[in-house]
Amino acid sequence: VDSDGVEATVVVKNRCEFPIEFYSLDFDEQYLEEEKILRMAVGSEYQNTFLMPPRAVGGMLPPEVLEDYEAQKSLKAQQEELKAMAEAEAMAEPEAEVKSMDKAAPGQKTTLTSCPEPMKKMTEDPISRAVMRHLGIDPSSERRKAQRRKGIVVIVHGSPRAGKTQVAAGLCHYYDAACLSIDTVVKEAIANH
Repeated sequence: VDSDGVEATVVVKNRCEFPIEFYSLDFDEQYLEEEKILRMAVGSEYQNTFLMPPRAVGGMLPPEVLEDYEAQKSLKAQQEELKAMAEAEAMAEPEAEVKSMDKAAPGQKTTLTSCPEPMKKMTEDPISRAVMRHLGIDPSSERRKAQRRKGIVVIVHGSPRAGKTQVAAGLCHYYDAACLSIDTVVKEAIANH
């Protein structure tokens, strides 16, 4: 049945050896629910291209996306509940104001509205976290800090007894870096073999 109320029947003959399956995305409830979840997870970027980890046919969305959707849904419900409570208080306020008109100073009115804090703060969107998990990238903050930390290698070179070891030790102490001595590496290698 289309939007004009016209009903049509389609007859398909399968002349192949393998089965053919037909479906309509308009009636696929799982697809429609996933569309809603992805729109909420990705936001305004939904119309653009974004990458998702591969999944089996009929499989669920990544757990990161589903958890984020549940958290956002819970937050939205809390905000609606607070809004309803604030509106109920605002409706009850005129009645209480009439009763206490002679007690309160004219023109004084206080309104308190608050919004709940997000249950958890996410540094990345759920799609990125799902892709990182799929690729085996550790999203922990320590790992990210280590990946962001960029450094240089300093080689102290000079003639014997020129003070190379003291200069290297001083640089390592100042920059809180590791000091690697060629003499120590060679001695340890000889001792281990």
